This record gives sequence, structure tokens and C-alpha cells, in this order.
Amino acid sequence: MEYLANRLTDYIIEKGIITEDMTGIYKYGFQCFLEFSVSTLCSIIIALFFGMLPECLFFFLLFIPMRSFGGGLHMKTYLACFTGSCFILTSTLLAVKYLTIPLFPSFVLYLFTAILILAIGPVDHPNREVDGKDNHIFIKRTYFTMLASFLLSLLFIYTANRRYMFLQAAVFTFIFATSLIGRLIYKKS
Repeated sequence: MEYLANRLTDYIIEKGIITEDMTGIYKYGFQCFLEFSVSTLCSIIIALFFGMLPECLFFFLLFIPMRSFGGGLHMKTYLACFTGSCFILTSTLLAVKYLTIPLFPSFVLYLFTAILILAIGPVDHPNREVDGKDNHIFIKRTYFTMLASFLLSLLFIYTANRRYMFLQAAVFTFIFATSLIGRLIYKKS
């Protein structure tokens, strides 16, 4: 991705679209765009392969805000992050597709992991310093996402939707695991 971002930036410099002093900004922007695009495309392909696009979208509806605002383990390279993300998505979709978990155990697992996530609190990465004001905003957004997920869980119980209740429990289990691992690793740093 870095190579492609460099090539794209060099191209627009050659065409006179940007000046040399903007190189770093454009390289970073192109790299983020390319990485996001590849990850999104791969996730959609995985979801379509399993015939589970709505489940995939629900997965990301919960996973992205919780990981963005709650922090946790971050891989050192894009390839490691990409591989780990594909593994988590694929594992979750396969579990939801092939396991039939009763509603109440799924709810208990969801509730248990949600409480543990709140107990761990936000996990800051050493390369992303967060000041007190940002941390307060992240905590509020995490609480909002937690509240929304809890209301969704009540809806799933009311409608007896085992599949999405289990999906939500699986997502929160992975979020808890990455938060715990991040907390353990970054405390040592």
C-alpha cells in the first residue's frame, strides 16, 4: 500500500496538481484510502461468499465504533491488521452461520463481555496519545455505543432473534479479547 501511495503521490506531483511540500499529507491520505478500500472490499467479498452481508454490516456497526473509541490491541503492520481483521470477521460469520446458540446464553455472554469491556476501560496505544479531553469524548462515545447495543439486545430478546443476539455476543467477545490483550501489552510498554 505504501508503494502505491508513493506512486500516486509522485504522479500528482508530476502533473502539477500538488506541490512537493504536500507530499507527506497526500502519501498518508492515499495510503489510508487504499488500506480502507482493500479491507472493505475484502470484507464484502467474505460476507458475500458466506451469503451473510447483513450480518457483516451489523458486525461492523458494532465493531468499528467500539474499537475506534475503546482502543485495544493494534498490529504493527497493515498486513498483520488486515489478516487479523479478516480472521475475526470470518470466524464470527462462520460461528453465526453454523452454531445455534440459545437466546439466553448469548445474552449472558454479551452482557458479561460488555461489563468486562467497561471495567477494562479505554486502552490507549503508545503511538496514539490521547489527552484527557479526547479520552472523555471516547468514553462518552463508547458508552453511547454500549447503550445502543444493549437496546439492540433487548430488541433481539423481544423478537427471539437468536442469530443476531449471538452475533452481538461474538462481536463483544472479540472486542473484549483485543481490549484485554492491548491492556496487558501496552501496560508493559
